Amino acid sequence: MKKVLAIFTAALILFTLFSLISCSETIDSKYLKIGVDDSYPPMEYKDDKGNTIGFDIDIAKEIARRLGKEPQFVSTAWDGVFFALNTKKFDCIISSVSMTAKRLSEFTFTKAYIANSQMIVVKPGDNSISKPEDLAGKKIGCQVSTTANESATKLQEKGTKFAELKTYDQVIQPFADMKAGRLDAIIADEVVGQYYIGLDNANFKAASVKLTNEPIGICLKKGNKVLADKIQKAIDEMTADGTMKQISLKWFKTDLTSNIDTVLKQMN
Repeated sequence: MKKVLAIFTAALILFTLFSLISCSETIDSKYLKIGVDDSYPPMEYKDDKGNTIGFDIDIAKEIARRLGKEPQFVSTAWDGVFFALNTKKFDCIISSVSMTAKRLSEFTFTKAYIANSQMIVVKPGDNSISKPEDLAGKKIGCQVSTTANESATKLQEKGTKFAELKTYDQVIQPFADMKAGRLDAIIADEVVGQYYIGLDNANFKAASVKLTNEPIGICLKKGNKVLADKIQKAIDEMTADGTMKQISLKWFKTDLTSNIDTVLKQMN
């Protein structure tokens, strides 16, 4: 009996120590580990010196500061970012995660912190696309495993037949292909599409139609409400004191972070 009790006591001590270590790593860690697909300008990308910069990066750094933590960015390809979150490679994804119904059911999110939509980018002088169905017969490009990819697939399922749908690992690649004459249109996040149009309006312009409104939120593992609430409190403070607006103006020259519901309605 004493032997059994001793084994039980030892097991209890080990369990307690393990629990304390786990709590220390997940709650008391000095780092906020953030998953990013850092090939997605202007949201998150590498500059010429290899530094990770962008709108989401500025947001993440400020959130971490207000949580009393150091931001630690974990570069992850987009098609593996949700798996990596679920396997605890990082604490959250701050990387232009559109809040779709499916994702809301599978993960825990903050409230939206920036407005967004799916837009269509075409060549200057191309006025042939005034509704989604006008993409029929055209060569379309989008980034793989994104809501842009989902929008294109749904159009096909509803009967819009593209000449070709090409998917790419990085969002910059379809823009390079369009510039080279290999695509007729690109489906992309509004925040990204407008960025590339601003950089090169001799080769890109926005079509007159948009596909979906997709506000962006911070994504956490399902059930991680404690951290989600802390991040949300930081976002609320940043909105109230004008920090969110300042960061938006820096990257987009307009405020996409205040009165998000109103902005999304205007984007319809």
